[in-house]
Parts: sequence; structure tokens; C-alpha cells
Amino acid sequence: MVATISIFFHLILLLISFSQTTIINGDNGFTTSLFHRDSLLSPLEFSSLSHYDRLTNAFRRSLSRSATLLNRAATNGALDLQAPLTPGSGEYLMSVSIGTPPVDYIGMADTGSDLMWAQCLPCLKCYKQSRPIFDPLKSTSFSHVPCNSQNCKAIDDSHCGAQGVCDYSYTYGDQTYTKGDLGFEKITIGSSSVKSVIGCGHESGGGFGFASGVIGLGGGQLSLVSQMSQTSGISRRFSYCLPTLLSHANGKINFGQNAVVSGPGVVSTPLISKNPVTYYYVTLEAISIGNERHMASAKQGNVIIDSGTTLSFLPKELYDGVVSSLLKVVKAKRVKDPGNFWDLCFDDGINVATSSGIPIITAQFSGGANVNLLPVNTFQKVANNVNCLTLTPASPTDEFGIIGNLALANFLIGYDLEAKRLSFKPTVCT
Repeated sequence: MVATISIFFHLILLLISFSQTTIINGDNGFTTSLFHRDSLLSPLEFSSLSHYDRLTNAFRRSLSRSATLLNRAATNGALDLQAPLTPGSGEYLMSVSIGTPPVDYIGMADTGSDLMWAQCLPCLKCYKQSRPIFDPLKSTSFSHVPCNSQNCKAIDDSHCGAQGVCDYSYTYGDQTYTKGDLGFEKITIGSSSVKSVIGCGHESGGGFGFASGVIGLGGGQLSLVSQMSQTSGISRRFSYCLPTLLSHANGKINFGQNAVVSGPGVVSTPLISKNPVTYYYVTLEAISIGNERHMASAKQGNVIIDSGTTLSFLPKELYDGVVSSLLKVVKAKRVKDPGNFWDLCFDDGINVATSSGIPIITAQFSGGANVNLLPVNTFQKVANNVNCLTLTPASPTDEFGIIGNLALANFLIGYDLEAKRLSFKPTVCT
């Protein structure tokens, strides 16, 4: 009986979430909602996990994803021929439609990969998903990508299939994969539609949950952002606003003109061009806490901005400096994490929700972009009377750091790929 009531309550929340989904369309721009995969408003599945279990799962996915990301970045992508990040470790979902007539599609929004793909009929091997599997034969707007095209060559593991169609295989860092053929298809968000290359996966396997596929938002040629520009003339800009972790509220994502970040409080830093081009690199110069300033390496593009990673990973020396400063200014009692997951934790002498007892940590990016991280960006309550720092040390051998979605919450984050600029604007993102 309790389980039935809980599921009913979840369904009510889900209906409310779709009724409140924001879809704003303008000239060359549109906006829609993002859902956290573990939120009660997630359109995928109901979970009876506790708040702390959901946190732990998100943190562990983050560790898996960061290992692939940092290894690939350190070798300029040479370690993998066709292995972007682990999509199952992605945290946010987008709801769009594909084809004509439109078919509902819920994809993992992933700034760590480029290809957008969907499971397609006929299925040689498909996992269970929450929406009907797309049938390209029933869509009047679907057409195949020829195997001699640049779009086909943009995927390392592609070849000529039957009748000159581009067949592809796309394997992620945890060996989850999709195989099928590339096509051009109409993607609809609200009343706006764009044409994009998509992977039509007839064989898929791994940790994709109940999502229909992945929406690649990286910087490469095949990402949805790049495809919008190439086929529909929409500027290569997107922005998103993420609510705090497990707040059970929707975020939003904007494209084209709707993605412009402007107004009071905006700071911007250059996007640095590096390989692999999928990732978004910026230069972190220092981190300040009170009167203490800890310098980062002088290397340009030393951190990656990634909405699909929950935690932030700092170079070991920078992390050690942050911990040293916090121990000087936080007056609460230091306690041990019962899960042995976190290094620096305090008792309830600090309060993450009210920002009591925790200093602002300022991330100083190149170009004078000083971003003030509030306690909700840097600490989480992980157990009763245990509040832990969610900035974590990268491996001593890692050349890069990662700024993850906890640190990005309640900021409007703008990616202007034409001006090569990343912008931050403090915003309440619920």
C-alpha cells in the first residue's frame, strides 16, 4: 500500500513537471527543461532510494566519468578512437521529439560527447526504454547519411554499409555502445525544429537507464549545437541553468539567441581550443578563501567544464591549499565520513542550506572572471551530522581538473562557441 501511494505521488509530480516544462521559441532560439536523473520529477523511472543513497550514486558515477574524461584529455584523445565519456554517468535529461510525425524522445544531455543517437527499429539488440522505440521507416523526414560524406568520416569507427549508407559504431568509456546507421532527421523542441545528423542505433548496450539515447552537446562537428548551426543557421550558443542537487526542480537549457547570457553580475572567460575538441576547456588561475589565494598551474585550458560530472576535481596541490584554508576558518568540529568516501567533513556546526559557518570559495578564471561559489556549491550533507567538501583531489598524474555540476548549480552558464567564451551569471535556477 505504501509503495502504491509513493508511486502515485511520483506520477502526480511527473505530470506537474511536464505541465510546468518551459518551452520558449523565438527567432533563431529556443528554451526547454532539464531534469536531474535522480529527481522525483525525472521522466524515466521512480526510485525508492533515500536522499543519501541518491547522493552516493551520483558521486560514484562522477568518479567513473572523471577517470575517462581526464585520461582522454591528457592524451589529446589518443587513448580512444571512439570512446567519449560514459553516458550512463550523465546527470541531466532533455525531452524532445524526433521525426515526422514527432516521436517523444528522452535523451541524456551530455557535454562530454558529440553524437546524438536514438534506439531504432528494427532492433538487433535494444535495452528497455521509457518511450516507444523510434521507427525511421515511419518518419517522412528521415534520410540516410552517405558513407563518403564528412559527417560519416567524423566518426572514427564508421564504414560503408548496404547501398552506400554510413554504418557506425560508437563505444563509450565504460564499453557501453551504440551501433547502427547515420541519418538526417528533424528534431523538434516546442514549435521549433532543426535538422540534425543522428545515429539510428539498431544495437545498443550498457548503462543508459531508460533513456531513449544520448544528446551530444560537445564542441565537435556532430553535436546538436554544431548541427543546428550547419543545417538551420542557429548560432552556436547554448546555456543552461541547473538547480541544486536533488532539489526536485527542473532546470532549463537554451539554444541560439535564447542562450545569450547578459546583464548585471555576468563574468566571462575564454574557451581554450584543445584536443579532443568535444570538451570545453577554460583556465583556472587561482582559488581564494578569505585572505588566502592558492595558485593553479600556469597551463592554459587546465580545467574542463562538464555538466555531466557531479563533483569538481582539483589538481592535488590546489586541493591541499583549499583544505588548509578551510581548516583555519571553519569553526565546526571535523568529523569522519562514515562511508570513507570524503576527506574533509564537519559536523552540524555548519549548515549547507543556510550557508552558516562556511566561507565563500572564489574560483578565479582567466580574463578576470571571479566566480563566487556558495556553500551549496562546495559542500553536501552526506549523513546525519556529517557535511563534506565536494571539491575533490584529482590524481597526482592528472594534468587537468574538472568543474562539475554541483559547483555550477544556480549559475546561468553560457557557451558561446562562435566568440569562444564561457559566461557565468548567478541565478536562482528553480
